[in-house]
Amino acid sequence: MKFLLVDPTQQPTGLAVTLARRPADLRGLRLGLVENTKANAAALLEEVETFLRNELEPAVVNRFSVPGTLPASDEDLDSIAAGCDLVIQAIGD
Repeated sequence: MKFLLVDPTQQPTGLAVTLARRPADLRGLRLGLVENTKANAAALLEEVETFLRNELEPAVVNRFSVPGTLPASDEDLDSIAAGCDLVIQAIGD
């Protein structure tokens, strides 16, 4: 059996990441809030939702839960992307 040892203190090389465009505000946009079903993730998103609804007025807020122990399925990700203009994810623990 072979193991690949990775030094977590080193930065990855050769990785180019392009950040998504940021909207000027949330008014009229569809916001997705995704939690991973672990402790405190839902509570955090409840506070985020209260703030965003009162301050930034998104058109709609869609809530999603994905398993905390596995990556979200392609179907889940496609569903989230289809119903949202932007997404905030909370990871509890």
